[in-house]
Amino acid sequence: MSYSSDRTFTNYVHNNLAAKIIYPKMDWVIQNVADRLGNNIDINNAVDYMAVDANRRLITIQERFREVRYQAYNDFTIRYMRPENSHEERRESEFFKLDAEFFIYGIINAYKENCTEATGFVKYAVLNIKNLKACIDNGTIIIDCNLFSRTCKKVENKMICPINANIDHSSNFVPFDIVILKDVAPEVIEYQEGFF
Repeated sequence: MSYSSDRTFTNYVHNNLAAKIIYPKMDWVIQNVADRLGNNIDINNAVDYMAVDANRRLITIQERFREVRYQAYNDFTIRYMRPENSHEERRESEFFKLDAEFFIYGIINAYKENCTEATGFVKYAVLNIKNLKACIDNGTIIIDCNLFSRTCKKVENKMICPINANIDHSSNFVPFDIVILKDVAPEVIEYQEGFF
């Protein structure tokens, strides 16, 4: 699927589902930012939206939505590297520039091709990125390039995460298992529905 069709899907899910289902539950009010500023913070800081929380504090948010065929997975993913990129300075991806405070991850109850028929989310989670990074820094979450697995593993009271390649080899990504996070690092999960 092309970037423009992905963007259309993401925008549709944000406007018609997330803004009506998730944001009110979090007591967040989306703020409009100028297109130029919005594009700049998306590209350079991995921030999709700004909102005001219940305490009138400005917060930043990154979103990622998936179609229903991903409903069996219990992880959210963050793009990690673009090892094939000919420009060395562009190889580090979303993980390294993620400045958003919160990450919204949701799986809708329809396929991309008919996303306008979606009525809600099969599951979704709101993740605290500051707490995620703190857990990586303190060793509760370990990103292991030598873990040959599609999924995270719980070892003692830690979550070990692999780095997986995208099918098109344009980039790789790190999955973070929400069910394991609930056990080893519950402070990362601000809110979730559907992850057991």
